[in-house]
Amino acid sequence: MASVPKGKCAKKPLHITFPKTHPDKLASDYKESQVMSKMDKLYPEFDVVRQDDPHSTLAALQINLRQTEKLLRQKRRSHAKAKKDLNEQWMELANKEKTLRDNFLHFNLFVRENMEKRERASNKISDDKALLEQRQSEIDRLQENYNEIQKAKVAMDAKIRQYHCYEVYLDEVVEHSGEFQNIQELINRYLSLLSARNQLTQFQEENLVDLENARTDMMKIIEEKNLVIMGLNNQIASLQARFENANIKSLECEQLVTRIKNSAVHIMNEIDEVKSSLWNVYVHMAQSKKHPVKIKKDNVEEQALYIKRTLTELSKINNILRKPGKLSKMKTKST
Repeated sequence: MASVPKGKCAKKPLHITFPKTHPDKLASDYKESQVMSKMDKLYPEFDVVRQDDPHSTLAALQINLRQTEKLLRQKRRSHAKAKKDLNEQWMELANKEKTLRDNFLHFNLFVRENMEKRERASNKISDDKALLEQRQSEIDRLQENYNEIQKAKVAMDAKIRQYHCYEVYLDEVVEHSGEFQNIQELINRYLSLLSARNQLTQFQEENLVDLENARTDMMKIIEEKNLVIMGLNNQIASLQARFENANIKSLECEQLVTRIKNSAVHIMNEIDEVKSSLWNVYVHMAQSKKHPVKIKKDNVEEQALYIKRTLTELSKINNILRKPGKLSKMKTKST
């Protein structure tokens, strides 16, 4: 009988599997096995495989092992083939996904460019419409200006025809006078004289106005200065009274300051005494509790907090010590 290799048995342990069948079928199989065990005595011993034979059990296990290994090899081959097919499918899906992603990116870029083109086109259309409206409004405005200029031209032509007689008169004046060469020189002389007259008139009016303003300002200044002098006299009188009152109040304030300084010195002495008391209490408590003196002498707040914590601890200890006494008194009263 062939022996089973120890390495394979160690590496591949046998697992107990339970059949997934109905309990009624198992009960019927159990009854049938009982009948067969009873019929075992009717046959010779060499025709029946005994259940307690180790060689038969080992042979059955080897057969089961070979069948299991064969089934495992088949499963591994089928698994490798399935894994290969699955990897090929995954590669195909990855390629399709990459192609779809690239197509989607190209489509997204195309849609974005199309949207940008549509936006630019719509913006250009709106700009062109606005420009067209602006140009139309400018055309209308220019047409109105042209109409007004035409009306002014017609009116000026009428005025020119109306004043043509004055032009003829000025020509005659220029011809008879040897001072001017043409009508324009005559008009320029008239305009210069008119401008000089206007300037002189304006200068005279400005001087009269300045003189009147200076007179009015002088009267106002005299009145204001008189009022200022009267106000200053009143202010001097009030300041003199205030000076006297301030002098009296300054004397009172000096006395008050002296009293405040005396009280401040007294308070500072009391504060120094309190600080020294706190320091002595803190040092005494620290030495009693065998703690090092870490807090500085100037740090009064930390000293007070340390004393407060120590007093709190002492009160708690006192309460704890008083509880047994209270319980004993209550027991004595109850008895």
